[in-house]
Amino acid sequence: MTNAPQPTSADFGDISFRNVLLICIALYVLLMAAALALPHELLWQGGARHPVTGEPNWEFGLAETSQNIFLAIALIMAGIMCARAPGLLLKLWLGVVFLGVLYLLGEETSWGQHYFRWGVGGWFAENNDQAETNLHNTSALFDQLPRNLLYVGMVLGAIAHPLVKIVRKGRGILDNPWWWAPTIVSLPPAVFAFIAGAPKALDKTLTGLGVEAWTSGFRLETFVGRASEMEECFMYLFFIIYLLSLGARLRARAALQH
Repeated sequence: MTNAPQPTSADFGDISFRNVLLICIALYVLLMAAALALPHELLWQGGARHPVTGEPNWEFGLAETSQNIFLAIALIMAGIMCARAPGLLLKLWLGVVFLGVLYLLGEETSWGQHYFRWGVGGWFAENNDQAETNLHNTSALFDQLPRNLLYVGMVLGAIAHPLVKIVRKGRGILDNPWWWAPTIVSLPPAVFAFIAGAPKALDKTLTGLGVEAWTSGFRLETFVGRASEMEECFMYLFFIIYLLSLGARLRARAALQH
């Protein structure tokens, strides 16, 4: 008997879970080492100034740059896979992924403002609280909603679904169509996103409980700087792992048909 996924399984032809886990561990160790060893201005801020306010520009730090690289890679992958996808439904889904990643990349870079250094005027000048040409600094609808939707997708698809499949011996919670839900290989970036964001979440929890007053304002995030930026690195790496996994499984099934 073999435990290898069968050709009809959603996991058939998948990439290596071990390799993905090692990549996530290495990235986490690298970011934590940088957070503890480097000046926070270099890791989170970079040397550039905001094109409008002249204040330190957080968009050019190592963490933010890594996020943009991850999103750019995922955008290219999603575009190529969408163009080559067999079947209308899969093509539509990859189109949704492409547009989602495009929105994230555009918003992270203020649609090019931080690189081409243009100013703001009109609606953005009146409504954007950071003088940037993006939507997520104008309303929680464009900031927290997309982030929360991504988190829900990661929790249900990359954590709950593959773990339920293990317990129920192959039956998950998002089984149809077979290619839609992430497999177990997408679990590490999702879990490490929570781990990376834990200092900020714990600080908020302790503050809400009044513990911060007992500890003279001690904050865990002081040691790592902006934990949310490290968290987003793994959230955006998730897209790459998901697309790599889906592409490998699609190729494996197509190879059986020839």
